[in-house]
Amino acid sequence: MRFELFLAKRYMASHRGRGLSVITWIALAGVTVGVASLIAVLSVMSGFERDLREKILGNNAHILVTMTDASSKAPQELSQEVDRIEKIPSIDSAMPVVYGEAFALSGRGGAEGAFIKGINPDQARKVLKLDAFLAEGSWDKFKGRAAILGSQLADSLALEIGDSFTIVLSEGEFSPLGITPRMQRLELVDTFHSGMSQFDAHHIYLPIDSASELFQTKPQSIEVKTKDPRKIPQAKEEIRKVLGPASRVTDWISQNQDLLSALQLEKLVMGLILGLIVLVAAFNICGSLIMVVKDKTRDIAILKSMGALDSSILKIFFAQGLFIGVVGTVVGGTLGVCGSIVLRDYVRFPLNRAVYMIDMLPVDLRLNDIIAVGVGALLISCIATLYPARMAASIVPTEGLKRDD
Repeated sequence: MRFELFLAKRYMASHRGRGLSVITWIALAGVTVGVASLIAVLSVMSGFERDLREKILGNNAHILVTMTDASSKAPQELSQEVDRIEKIPSIDSAMPVVYGEAFALSGRGGAEGAFIKGINPDQARKVLKLDAFLAEGSWDKFKGRAAILGSQLADSLALEIGDSFTIVLSEGEFSPLGITPRMQRLELVDTFHSGMSQFDAHHIYLPIDSASELFQTKPQSIEVKTKDPRKIPQAKEEIRKVLGPASRVTDWISQNQDLLSALQLEKLVMGLILGLIVLVAAFNICGSLIMVVKDKTRDIAILKSMGALDSSILKIFFAQGLFIGVVGTVVGGTLGVCGSIVLRDYVRFPLNRAVYMIDMLPVDLRLNDIIAVGVGALLISCIATLYPARMAASIVPTEGLKRDD
């Protein structure tokens, strides 16, 4: 063992020589707690981001194309546009949709506003991820005047599968009795639970023909799924080139930009705030090493008088700080990863859906987050070690030997 490492070990030991000193343990605990907290919190924030992405994309496509001249197009012409879009190499599938809003009324006195989407079930299974959210999981009954409701909406209306309810539009129809609201009787054939209240409490899916009849309109929009979600901007440009100026192309990211930006900002701020714990631990490392330097001034002066180089003295104290940083990072990283796994797989914390939009605490362990936290903690620990190490290396032997113990 090189004498630098031998002395570094001696200086970190307690006065009795059994284990580490109290001040070393405190510095280690600071780094450990900081790293573990950062990894756990970043895993939860990443989980929120992942869960919201999955739930949004389960009910919405990657890209939405709105045909500005759809009112003059026949349904078969819009189908031709869908075929043209699906021929683009970066596109996986596409489907025409009908959108609308109405009130849902049940015979048990429930009434809720709802967002209605008319879809073709065969195409929807390719574009959306509804199969994973359905309670019954069967599309056989989804035809005619059938409907699929979000689970929260069905609960609000006190409906069960097989019950009937009424859809009432704000637009009216002229009749001999005056203007009467347009309405349609529907049967609940299934419910879906995505875990995101924005969809579960307000969405209704209808067969596209039924939705077109209800709203008295032809499909005017096309939802598109790309093969690679990371290449959505390129896919949008390709769609614009194919369809020309008669279309308006947006994507799910721009439609949910406020929510995604808020999540990114919250993750950054939480990381910076908890990073202060590691910074405080770095001050502990610096302070403890300065105390060791002050206490061992005569020893350092004797070593230098015997021929020890400044670089050797610097290595002695740098090794102490590096030891605290490495051990604290490894132990803290292990605790953070284990804690995140426990939260993800064994302890399921329920959340208020009205506040957080999802019903369970999500956790997503990402290797890049773990590496970033570990490298950051090591860098901070090494930087905190430099000042006391250089302070020890700069001690003049003659001045150090004059010091009284």
